[in-house]
Amino acid sequence: MAEVPIIIGLFHGFDGTGHWLNHVLIDRWILGTSKIGDAYDPSQYSLLRKFSVMWAFLTVFTYALYFTLCPLAYWWHFVRKDKDGKNNARWTGREGKDQVKNEIVLSTWSIAVMTFMIAPFELMVEAGWTKLYWDVDKYGKAYFFLTPLLFLVFSDTCIYWIHRGLHHRLVYAPVHKLHHKYKDTTPFSAYAFHPLDGWLQGCPYHLFIFLFPMHHMTYFISLAIVGLWTINIHDRVTMQLPHVNGAAHHTIHHTMFNYNYGQYFTFWDKIGGSYRNPMLYPPYAEKSPALTASAKKDK
Repeated sequence: MAEVPIIIGLFHGFDGTGHWLNHVLIDRWILGTSKIGDAYDPSQYSLLRKFSVMWAFLTVFTYALYFTLCPLAYWWHFVRKDKDGKNNARWTGREGKDQVKNEIVLSTWSIAVMTFMIAPFELMVEAGWTKLYWDVDKYGKAYFFLTPLLFLVFSDTCIYWIHRGLHHRLVYAPVHKLHHKYKDTTPFSAYAFHPLDGWLQGCPYHLFIFLFPMHHMTYFISLAIVGLWTINIHDRVTMQLPHVNGAAHHTIHHTMFNYNYGQYFTFWDKIGGSYRNPMLYPPYAEKSPALTASAKKDK
C-alpha cells in the first residue's frame, strides 16, 4: 500500500511526486515561497529534503489508506452478520480479543519503517533512472497492454521464492514470524510485517522498472492494485478465480504454514510442490462437505 500514494504525482512527468510535494504542496502552500507559474528546479532541493519529504508523504498517505480501507473491509467481512448470525469471513476471533489491536500497532510501526526503506526507490524514479516512459507509441499498444501481466508474473515469481526463503529456519524467527503470529488473518494483517520482511517482498515491484520498460500509467495503476490485493488476500473471502492465488489460498498459507507461497498466481506453488487447494481444508471445506482433507487428495 505504500506504493499507492505515488499516483498523486502521475501527471507531473518524471519529477512526479517530488514535483507535487516540494514545488506545489510545500513551497507554494506551506512555505509560501513560490507561486503558480514559477519554474520547477529540482536542483534547489537537497537530497535530505527530498528524502524527508518523500518519506513523510508515503507514511502519512499510507496511514490514511490503511486506516480507511482496512476498517471498511473488516466491518464488511468480519463484523457484519448474515441471516444465520455468521460473518462472511468465517472468523471467530478465537486468537484473542487483542488480535486486531496488536496487528494495528505492528502495522503502524512497520509502515513508518518500510516507507523509509521505499523512499529511495521513489527518488530514483523521480531522477529518471528507471525505464518508465510516457509515449504509448514508443513500444506499441500491444506491449502497453501486456506489461501489467508481465509485471504481475515477474513479481509473483520473485515473491514466491523470497517468501519461501523467508520460511527457512535461519530467517523465519527473526524476520517472518511476526506476520505469522495469528493463523486467522484479518484485513489489518495485511501490513503486520517485520519491516525488512515487507520491504523484501516489495522490492520486485520496484526492480521491475529498472529491467523492463513500463508506461507511467500502467505502472502506477499496477501499484495501486498491489496495495489493494495485499488487503484482499488477508480478508479470508475468496473469489475462486482459476489459477489465481486468492484470499482462500493465503488463508491456508497461514493455517498450514508451508504451502501457497504465491502472491497472485498458483503456478509456482504447483511447480514447487507447495500448492494446496483451499477448498479441501477448513474453513472452506465446509462449503462442500464431501471435500475434506481426510477424504480427498488435493486436486
